[in-house]
Parts: sequence; C-alpha cells; structure tokens
Amino acid sequence: MTNPYSGGNDDFPRYEPTDHPEDRPNYGQLPSYGGSHEENTQGYVGYQAGQRPYTGKVSAVDAVSWAFRTVFSNWKLWILGSLALFALGIVFVVIAAGINAAGDSGAGQATAGSLVSQLISTVLSLVLSLVVMRLALFQIDDSRTGWGYLFKNVRWWQPLVIMLVIGAVSMFIVFSVVGGTVTGLLGDAENLTEEEAVAAVLSVMGIMGVLLVISFFIQPLFSLMQWFAADGDGVGEAVKNGFKAGKDNYGQMLLLAILNFFIIVAGFLLLGIGLIVAYPVTLLAQAHMFRQCAGRNTLPQA
Repeated sequence: MTNPYSGGNDDFPRYEPTDHPEDRPNYGQLPSYGGSHEENTQGYVGYQAGQRPYTGKVSAVDAVSWAFRTVFSNWKLWILGSLALFALGIVFVVIAAGINAAGDSGAGQATAGSLVSQLISTVLSLVLSLVVMRLALFQIDDSRTGWGYLFKNVRWWQPLVIMLVIGAVSMFIVFSVVGGTVTGLLGDAENLTEEEAVAAVLSVMGIMGVLLVISFFIQPLFSLMQWFAADGDGVGEAVKNGFKAGKDNYGQMLLLAILNFFIIVAGFLLLGIGLIVAYPVTLLAQAHMFRQCAGRNTLPQA
C-alpha cells in the first residue's frame, strides 16, 4: 500500500515546513546590541530585535520622573557608581595637589606637574563622560543593566569629536568677546585706580553673564548632537539630527535644562550629598529625553 505522505514511494514520511517559532534558525537566541556595527544604515545602536520607536509626546517631566525611578530602582549601579566617582575625584584632587605642591617654585607660574595633572583630569573626564552616556542608553534598553555593562560597546571617537568641536567653538566665542578686555585689564592692572579696576572686572562679569544667558537659550540646538553620536549616528548625521531634534522640541529641551539645574542646586543644598543622586538623575533624564526627541526606543527589553 502506498503511503500518501511519502510522495509516491515507501520511504519515511516527508513533513512540510511550518511557520512555528521553533523552526526558525535564530530561535532561542538573545537579541544583541548593534553598537559595533558601523554598517547600520539607520545609525541606531540598541536592541536590533523587538525595538519599539517612541511615538508619544515629548515630555521633560516624563524624562525626569523616569530618571528618578531608575536611579532608586537600580541604586547598586547609579548611586554606588556616583559615590565611587566622587571618591575617585577626591583622591585625584589630593594627588594632584601633592604633585603641584612638590613642584611649586614660588614664582606663581604653572609647573610641569600641574600641566600633567590638568591633562590627565581632562582626559579622564572625557572618557568617563563617554562611558556613562553609553551606560545610560543601555539602561533605557535593558533593565538588567549593571556593572558588567561598563565600557561595553562604547562609541569613542564620534561623540568625542562633537564634544571637542562644541568646546572649541564655545571657547573661541568667549575669547573673542572678552579676551581683549581681560588681556588689557591684566596688562594695565598697575596703572588702574581701584575704581577703574572694579569697573573693568564688573564689565567682564557682565559680559560673561550675557554669554551664559545666550548659551542657555541656544544649548537645545546642539546638546543632543553628542547623544546621537553615542547612540550610533555618524558625526555628520549626529550634527544634523541633533540640531533638528533640538529645534523641533525646543520648549521641552529648555524645560529639561531648568529642571536639571534645580536638581543640581538641590543636591548642593543637601551638603553636597544629594549630588550622589542628582548627577545620575540628570544624566538619565538627558538620555531619556534624547530618545524621546529622536523617536527611538524608551522601553526596556527585559
């Protein structure tokens, strides 16, 4: 008797393929991060499976609320991490002070030790900034984020280039506006009367105050650029997307800056201890706000 499932011969039955999940080649595999894949045409870093773009209304209050909840729910990473960071900063300051004191010639000029310590401080600050930015993005994507995620899939040069360019442009503007006044004040300080010196100092402070106000109102236009770069965009893409996202969500970006300012002030008022909470809250709020403005994932995978 011929088996109807054998295709006309008497060998073993032939089963047709099904669309069951267990039949798929990638069944049982965990989603992986795409931070190391530069060929990603969308420039997005994060989970490559199950991503849900953010389609809700951009809200600075929601970003801050999520940041507070996350800091306290994952306190082993964010609060203890902040504590370790502040302790490391204190140790470095003490060591740098010792180096500077040992090399001080009494002439009031910068020593080689002080220059080296300043260089090391700058490099460490930049490296830590890139690491914690990537960590904050991991926290949004994966609720399991912990100490094992440190230095994982960090994008180094793209956000670093943007940071350096923004810093260089800012310094150039400040020096162009007040550099001549400060140089003239220092060069002619001995010939100025007390009233003239006070007036010159107040004028410099006034100009700096105006620059700070201007920078506050224009910072939404460039503050997201480094986040786009940290999240997978190329330098050119990050600049373009960051400017557009900041412009389109200008009001909420200003509100976030105000909220973060008061959070930092509150941290100082609590004898500085509150900064252990304030710093990670402001960092995570910026990361969440970036994802909202970019229309990217804001929900953890696990």
